[in-house]
Amino acid sequence: MNGERFIYALADWTVEKRATGWYFAKSRTRHSKDGWRGPYRSEASVAMMIARQLRREITERYQHQVNACNPLSNQASAP
Repeated sequence: MNGERFIYALADWTVEKRATGWYFAKSRTRHSKDGWRGPYRSEASVAMMIARQLRREITERYQHQVNACNPLSNQASAP
């Protein structure tokens, strides 16, 4: 894996300030009432939550890609 590059296009987010606080949703699901998360007290809080979601997405995608590149490691973990 030396010299390999892993590039990820990450999801877009929509942030909305409401009277009750800050909310966010993935842009593709912003029209769904269930897609929104919040309220958060500040834009910094909502930005941190989006950063956590992005980190999860990057980690999951990286693990999936690494496991697909190393089929022998998949066999070792199989029951």
